[in-house]
Amino acid sequence: MTENQYIAFLSILILPPLVAEIGKRLNISEEEATDRLYHSELYEKLSDEKLKLWHYSPVMLGEMFLESERTGVIPYPEEA
Repeated sequence: MTENQYIAFLSILILPPLVAEIGKRLNISEEEATDRLYHSELYEKLSDEKLKLWHYSPVMLGEMFLESERTGVIPYPEEA
């Protein structure tokens, strides 16, 4: 997958439900949730296809985002 294809994949399939999850959990607008996500370390990591964070659910990514916001560290779930 090219970088442009990956960014399109993120923009269409991953980011909208993640923004909704963040907005719901923090009780903030979609615009604010989007801004906070785009300026986060999680977004930077999510943008790196090699890390394969896209395979986590929006709920799990939301948990990772919130923990990162709270502690400054992204908690990577252990694989089963």
